[in-house]
Amino acid sequence: MSIIKSVLREHISEIIDDMNEELLQDRIVRFWKRNNSHLTLRQFVDTYWEDKSEFAVDLGVSFGKIFEFYLPCKLKELGYNVIPTFTSKGDMIENDISWEIKTGRGKFIQGATHSPKEKSALNLIQVLWDCHWNKTLDEILADRKFISEINICVFHNIIVNSIGEHSNNNSRTTLQFKNNRYSECLDACVFGSIKQNRVNVGFIKESVDSL
Repeated sequence: MSIIKSVLREHISEIIDDMNEELLQDRIVRFWKRNNSHLTLRQFVDTYWEDKSEFAVDLGVSFGKIFEFYLPCKLKELGYNVIPTFTSKGDMIENDISWEIKTGRGKFIQGATHSPKEKSALNLIQVLWDCHWNKTLDEILADRKFISEINICVFHNIIVNSIGEHSNNNSRTTLQFKNNRYSECLDACVFGSIKQNRVNVGFIKESVDSL
């Protein structure tokens, strides 16, 4: 029996604080601090990135990699039998359960057309998040709050709808849940809320500023 969902719910505030600290050490923030810490994140991006999607990818990759490394180590630190293991089966093992960790800033997380994991049942930790775009780095360094909102869900043995086909310039998929799976998503939600939209389930991010 997995304890991941209950542990994440119990320690959500601590995890958010830790992730804020990790992100404040990221290369993007170091560059921001070196050049224009008086700018908001939106102003910083507008100043240096002609292609805003390139920055969005960089930021998403930074958060995703940090969280994949951080979470199993944090759970082990809390005394749980979890080890990181970056293989085709997943990103960490809890006892004999393999877990896939997926993060993103959009409405849905992304996958890959070549991933065999998306074609079978997953034990999935899904984290959708966003940051404070209208705060200066000076303000963020003062209050230590880079993350603005988050939605966390923990799914056991779940089949996802992998939307997208391979082409010459794309191998990404979007992992979605049809609206008839609202109850499953509601049960999986650790932080944030769930909305039953016309076609798909919506994962609503909730502010973390008060945590």
